[in-house]
Parts: sequence; C-alpha cells; structure tokens
Amino acid sequence: MKRYLSVDCGGTKTAFLLCDENGVAKASCILGPANYMVNGIDACINILKEGIDYVCSADKISRGDITGTFIALAGFKDIPDDVPRITKMVEEAFPEMKITLGNDTENALGGSLLGKRGIHLIAGTGAIGLGHDENGDYIRSSGWHHLFGGDEGSGYWIGCRLIQHFTKQADGREEKTQLYDYVMEKYNLGCPENILELVINQWNGDRDKIASMSLDVYELAKKNDKVALSIFEEAGKELAMIVKSIYNQGDFQKPTLISYSGGVFKSFDFFRVSIEENLAEMEFQFVKPSLLPVAGGIILACENAGDIVAEEMLQNLKESQKF
Repeated sequence: MKRYLSVDCGGTKTAFLLCDENGVAKASCILGPANYMVNGIDACINILKEGIDYVCSADKISRGDITGTFIALAGFKDIPDDVPRITKMVEEAFPEMKITLGNDTENALGGSLLGKRGIHLIAGTGAIGLGHDENGDYIRSSGWHHLFGGDEGSGYWIGCRLIQHFTKQADGREEKTQLYDYVMEKYNLGCPENILELVINQWNGDRDKIASMSLDVYELAKKNDKVALSIFEEAGKELAMIVKSIYNQGDFQKPTLISYSGGVFKSFDFFRVSIEENLAEMEFQFVKPSLLPVAGGIILACENAGDIVAEEMLQNLKESQKF
C-alpha cells in the first residue's frame, strides 16, 4: 500500500503526518520549530531527519517506501535565490525519497479549501497570505521578516504591540489601563524597567516567547481593556490589507473564499469585525478550514506523486488530523 508523508514546518512547531493511500493516519509526531531563516537550514534538516525516522519506525517502513512527501518549509521561497541551495541540501539529506518542497502557506491553502480557488490567511507566530486564483496563479502577500516590523497581524507583532503600550504606560506617554498592572503581575516585574531584563536578557529577544504574549492581549481583551481591543482592531486592519493585496493582483470568483489558520485566530472574535469592515468593498465569504495544514500536505504529496485525491482520502484525513 502506498504511503504519503506531510511535514508542516512552522515558526513554533513541526508536525509530521504519515498516511496510507486512503488517507488513514499511520504515524505522526510534533517536534520543534523549523524556519530555515530563523533556525538555520542545518537545524531544520536535523528536525526533518528526526521526525521522518520516527514516523517510518512507527509504521515499520523505510524512507524509500514513502510514495510521495510534501515538506512545507517555513521561509522557503521567501528569498528566491535560496531555493536551489535549500532544495539541493534537502535532496542530499534524503536521496531515497521523492520530496516536493513548498512554503508553509501552500499546504495550508490546499487543506483549508480542499482544492477550491480562494485566499488563505495565516496568522501564527508570523503572518502571510496565499491566493490561488481562477487562472491557476498563486499570489503571496506579507510574510516579510519580523526583525524590521514585518509579519503584521501575527502573534509576534501583537506581542510587540503589548510591550510597546506597556512601556508607554510606564513612562506616562499613555494613560494606564488594566494592561499595565496585568503585565507587572504576570511577569513578576519589580519595576517596569525589568521588562527589558526579561525580554532582552532572559529571553534574548526570542520570537516565540514574544509571540506568546499575544495570549496576554487575548486575556486583556476578554476583560474589555481598551488598549488590547485596539491592538486586535489594528491587527484586523493589517490582515485585511494582506487579503486585499492578493485579491487585487489575481482573478478571483465572487464571493471569494477566504480561509484562515494560525494561533492568532483563536482570538478571531476580537478582530473579525475589523477585517470585515476593511474588506467592505470585496464580496467574500470566510470559510472555516476543512483540514489542518499538515493534513493538507497529504493532498499535495498525493497530487505531486501523480495520484488522484479520492473523496475517501479527504474524509479519512479529517479523522487523521485529530492526532
């Protein structure tokens, strides 16, 4: 029986899913982050080796027994000149495997709309959008590096906004809200300046740790803190700009299907109105993703192997993604 492998490499974690030809899960695991621009390509390849060997061992097969593999590598294709080098390194690391490399937007789009044309918006640690239009063209927007303020609307971006407002409230540039006391207590800061010790010295500016502070904004929004609510409103505007950029560059049906994924969407209730207001000139429909990105990668692995994605596979994948 055939085997298909999907690897979803993200800024926070890397998910592995091995399925048979009917989409039934045979093995899975979750390991650490694998964004080659952040973690380095050598670290990413080590993560890939560990995860692939684990699922192969669990299913009692060898790497060469896998019919097709789709690896969604965070950061891949962001710098076109890097593509040949990264592709060669992955191929040399896994010479016995038939691998298709893609960006982690591709499996998200493939799984969320099950092959239908539309736009997929990702807002997790980072943020990016990918559209697949009626002409079969792919259009990307955002996803610029976080170091200089890119990835607008992402968890990292939201965490940075929290820190910025906290420091402004600390030195009197803004009036204090619940946000100030919340951060002081949550992070056991003896004085507000200790936020620098925490983020710069203890965390070393770690992207994931700063992104995790988006959960603090979520908690504050639930308490109706006006600054937290304004951060989500701004995030909605930024995410809407990604969608509009893709829509304006492509040929999309009306209403245009818009799906989404990423941890930031756990707070969707707090910025959905902002997105909708900023997309008022478009005719669109939000669609809850049918499959998680890692399950979407199985569809792409199957298609790239030249095989047909049957309805039975799609139904079983909905069960497979519950791991």
